[in-house]
Amino acid sequence: MKMQNLVKAGMLALLTWVATPILTHAQAGEAAVSYNKTNANGYVVNVEGDKEILNASLDDYFKKAFNSKSTTSKGFKTFRGVSWPEVAADKLDVYYKVDGKKGKNTVTVLVSKGYDNFISGASDPNIAEGVKNFMNTIQAKTVSASIANAVAAAQKVVDEAQKDYDKVAKKEGELRKSKEKIEKELLDQQKNLADKEKNLNQAKAKLEAAGKS
Repeated sequence: MKMQNLVKAGMLALLTWVATPILTHAQAGEAAVSYNKTNANGYVVNVEGDKEILNASLDDYFKKAFNSKSTTSKGFKTFRGVSWPEVAADKLDVYYKVDGKKGKNTVTVLVSKGYDNFISGASDPNIAEGVKNFMNTIQAKTVSASIANAVAAAQKVVDEAQKDYDKVAKKEGELRKSKEKIEKELLDQQKNLADKEKNLNQAKAKLEAAGKS
């Protein structure tokens, strides 16, 4: 029971954290990005959180959005000739990477119409706005992924604790039944012993009486 109480306390702390409002985060902006030894037009946003979780969240999003596997180009994960309806109706090449450490990360995204023809707010304002809108959701996506991971980890602890508890409870039940059986057998043996003692005493009395005759 003590283990279960500790697990419940941990879950309560987790739920309290989950309920805490997400702080205002940095907004995505247009910037010159170094790509293939040139300054390409791109978009950057700062994201707080575990870098591994951030990468996994982005990988999952892009793979589902594009239904395609990425390649690697000049340090960027790249999806070529993909449809990205929430950003544009055109086919696009999408490049992204994550830099950072100790929970301070920068996500960089380049979007091209092909042949490294990277879009900008001046050349393609609607696409640029769509890219920034997406990037402004990355912080929330990372928080959601972190919460999901924390809940999964906490659930695993609960499951393991429950498994250990059930195992000990089962053993306790088996020992209790064994104890009850032994106690019953002991009572039966004590009654049997009393009967045998009575018979023995009667036999001794007869022997003594026979010796006096």
